Amino acid sequence: MRIIAFDRNTLRNGLFIIVPVLFAGVFVYMTFFNAAYDTPGRILYYSQCATCHGDQGEGTRNLVPPIRSDFFEANFNRLPCLILDGMNDSVLVNGVWYNQPMYPINLSEVELANLMNFMRDTFLTSNESIKRINSQWVEARVKKCKK
Repeated sequence: MRIIAFDRNTLRNGLFIIVPVLFAGVFVYMTFFNAAYDTPGRILYYSQCATCHGDQGEGTRNLVPPIRSDFFEANFNRLPCLILDGMNDSVLVNGVWYNQPMYPINLSEVELANLMNFMRDTFLTSNESIKRINSQWVEARVKKCKK
């Protein structure tokens, strides 16, 4: 039986290998984890919408309506126009009237498709009924709302 003895130099040399490999592994894990988690639509939602509509789409008390709502599901096809043009009308959402204006957000069709897909996947309870959308779908809806 052979006994392995470690002296200071052996331990120091081993740490010079183990520590960088450990940090590289953590870096790679965090890079891939964040790449999968921070989708373009999620980033847009949290930078443009979450301040008012909440991190979980719950809205802001009786001021701003929730995204997790009957209104959102029923008006999904109108959503591109509502986001791009804003909204000043009173709206009934989940049995509560809201009259806080929603300010327009200037987004490209691709950005709007990413945002709407994130909201669809995250906030709709029956998202199977609404297919994932692309920029052509958004462009067609935007043309209709400008008429």
